[in-house]
Amino acid sequence: MIMKHTHIIFIPPDGQFKKQDFSLHRIAKWMSVRKQIKTTLLYIKSKDKDTQVEIFDNIIEVSNKEEILAKLKMLSHDIIFNRGWMHSYSFSKELVQQFDNVVINIKDWNFSSKEEYEFLFNDSKDFEALEYIVKHAKYILSHYTDEQASIWSQKYFIDKSKFVFFPEYCNKSTFIDKKLIYKDIKIAYAGKIHKSCYPEQLFSAKSHLRSIKKLTKQGINIDFILPKKEYEQVISNKDLFIDFLYENRFNKKFNLLKGKALSPIVLKNCHFGFFELETSGENKLLYEHAILSKFAFYLESCTPMLINKDFVAISNLVSTYKLGIVFSNKDLDNFNDMLKISQSEYNQLIENIKQFRKNFTYEANQKTLSKIF
Repeated sequence: MIMKHTHIIFIPPDGQFKKQDFSLHRIAKWMSVRKQIKTTLLYIKSKDKDTQVEIFDNIIEVSNKEEILAKLKMLSHDIIFNRGWMHSYSFSKELVQQFDNVVINIKDWNFSSKEEYEFLFNDSKDFEALEYIVKHAKYILSHYTDEQASIWSQKYFIDKSKFVFFPEYCNKSTFIDKKLIYKDIKIAYAGKIHKSCYPEQLFSAKSHLRSIKKLTKQGINIDFILPKKEYEQVISNKDLFIDFLYENRFNKKFNLLKGKALSPIVLKNCHFGFFELETSGENKLLYEHAILSKFAFYLESCTPMLINKDFVAISNLVSTYKLGIVFSNKDLDNFNDMLKISQSEYNQLIENIKQFRKNFTYEANQKTLSKIF
């Protein structure tokens, strides 16, 4: 019997494949060992030499989005897998309008009103595009849990089954081990930071800055580790990130560091990883029912997590499986008390992560994923 191969064409957000988009790398790595799946990356050629495209079976480079649409009409395929995020949903809508069997993997959403969104970004096309996508795409994959799926299914009057919980799982090949002396505690944030001129109601920069000041005054060391391009953007845009750059220059307990995308080794000397320490505004809707990509990254790096209870989905996992410490906004004033655990207790957190992450992989969740692929 000849096994049928499923051909999946991957299209990144707006056709632009960026190395810091962990999701496509993670999925393609997992699929590279599944012989019954054939993968093709169809994307706009980039000057970014760091982007790892060799993980796909086939690579097709084009010059613009129009060429992507034209190529798709010529290629045989079973599934079109489009990664979408804010400001790229209009292109996702075009794919859904023109082709069948389109699966949209949404990265994030800004939970502002349409009017606020237009004020911030001079455009509200994402609103109409997202509504069309959720109603007409074959599936909507996201890191949002069933609780958020229920909210959206009622909002858009569609069947909840169209939403598939699809977080960024771990890849076993990137697992590292960690042994740290629980002394001179260093905590770290890995990822992108927003401009501090953005309104606090919708963005996290101002609450990040408050947290930095509160904790470093207590003698706690904090590293913000940014992917290379994000770091360079912050350094070269002093006016937009001057608050963070000021702390980096004059706060001896705080460091802005240039990391390496997709490499959990950058956290090898950090005792804990965090998402946001102080939560505020409507921004919390972005993560209340979400398993963010940093969750898998911290697991791969064997780094216990500090998680605010407002991150409901993640804090439930951290609490249930003892992967770190759950706290609330009011705990930040005396955060050293939260960190008062013994060396053996810290070592146990490490061991718990090693056990948990074995089952938080694409391989371990193939039954769920087989519904899509």
